[in-house]
Amino acid sequence: MQQPPMSQILAWPVPNYIDPTETRGHGNVVLNIVLYSVLVFFMSLRVFTRVKLMRVFGADDIFILCAMIPTTAFFIISLVAHTRFLWIRHVYDIPVENVTTGLKMVLATEVMFAAACTLVKLSMLMLVRRMLSNASLFWRRITLLAIAIVILQGSVFCMTVLFQCRPPQDYWKITIDPQPNCINQGASLLVAGIVNTLTDFICVVLPIRTVWHLQLHTRQMLIVVTLFGLGFISCIAGCVRTYYMYMVLKTWDTTWASFPVWVSAAVELYVGIICASIPATKPFFTTYLPAIFGNLTTVSSSHATASARNGRGSHLTPRGTVMDAEMADLEKNKASRNISSLNSSAGDKHDLESIISAQSDYHSTHAHKHGGGIRVSQAVDQLSDSETSRLRR
Repeated sequence: MQQPPMSQILAWPVPNYIDPTETRGHGNVVLNIVLYSVLVFFMSLRVFTRVKLMRVFGADDIFILCAMIPTTAFFIISLVAHTRFLWIRHVYDIPVENVTTGLKMVLATEVMFAAACTLVKLSMLMLVRRMLSNASLFWRRITLLAIAIVILQGSVFCMTVLFQCRPPQDYWKITIDPQPNCINQGASLLVAGIVNTLTDFICVVLPIRTVWHLQLHTRQMLIVVTLFGLGFISCIAGCVRTYYMYMVLKTWDTTWASFPVWVSAAVELYVGIICASIPATKPFFTTYLPAIFGNLTTVSSSHATASARNGRGSHLTPRGTVMDAEMADLEKNKASRNISSLNSSAGDKHDLESIISAQSDYHSTHAHKHGGGIRVSQAVDQLSDSETSRLRR
């Protein structure tokens, strides 16, 4: 870090390391604690829902769970930087040794933030990839391209931050002259912020675009689009963060000017994970709070049945119904194997009653096993109708 010119130092007030007259307060600390607590709550619900209720743990779940590691590191470092190392003051009111240690923490948070955002976006794109598993080749390639861009952007940014000075420890050294062995730190962060915000929009728009083309009940469509649309809060926070990063480049009082960057970065990261996790918790609420959320499943199930009868079933499912679709597919596959086994032993249509009876017992057992809150009857009922028609012929 280059020391401000002497003219700027003389223009500043006399340093007050004990009790400065102006600070940023502890608003960022409170914000971090509140948002991180909400994040942990929804992440816990997501893991419980996927492991205990759905018994499925996909790539999107793995990526977002991995994102919790750098996110937790970001949370801890943010609290320490603002409480222990006084990153809420003007730079001239911070002891030099605190500035040096604070710069180390800034470097660490930049890396943790980039890693966490990359993993969250990969989680969202893995969900989109699963939603588009039977879509046109064009949209599957678009999704793969977005995944490649996010991986490249995250990797390049992490490497750039780590090695923006050679050796890296020159980053937190305070020098009088500009450091020739360091890149333009402000410009690199600004470019990275712009690219990161653009990829944020991609990861929000792709799921919404996918859901918009589904054969869903209007109310269900609005709910799912709203859930994914909450991700725009994270995008807006990214825009705000990029703006204030630009403002930091125009001042020597970097600790004071960077406070909004810390706040917007926390909102962008935490809200991004929360919005990515809320849709995955729908089966939990429909199972344990059916009086409030059970009607969502009923609407979705009735519409899915109507679509199937009219031949308009869709191969795409949003996160809110991906869980139900996965369970329906699982139960349908098991039921199909059960029917095939019974058919091979029965041999003719005289065993029709035993087949349907066994299938009914199978469905009742598994509906009870999954708490009764997850509707899979449509898939099994359709199998019953098709099997009955085939055997009677």
